[in-house]
Amino acid sequence: MAHTVYSRDDGERLSTAVVNAIAAHEDTDPNDVRPQLYDVVDPDALDALFGPRVDGKPRKGGKIVFAYHGHQVSAHSDGDVYVGDADETGDSDAGSADE
Repeated sequence: MAHTVYSRDDGERLSTAVVNAIAAHEDTDPNDVRPQLYDVVDPDALDALFGPRVDGKPRKGGKIVFAYHGHQVSAHSDGDVYVGDADETGDSDAGSADE
């Protein structure tokens, strides 16, 4: 299956963008995505990951990669979320978060 690229809207929570990207990849409604995202990753932590620094400056250049129900999800600080089959993404740093 091809990769899906989803660009997060201004103000859209990263956790919501991830669910929307997975739904687009699976060609389903976001409400039908299973398992629920919170069963795999903490949505509040995901949302806070690319939030502004303590001094208010935006974080740049970060990403997190994690497995989700046979997919590999890569969320980037620029707002893009990539979803692909776990064996197709070629991203070997799963589970990492860069600053």
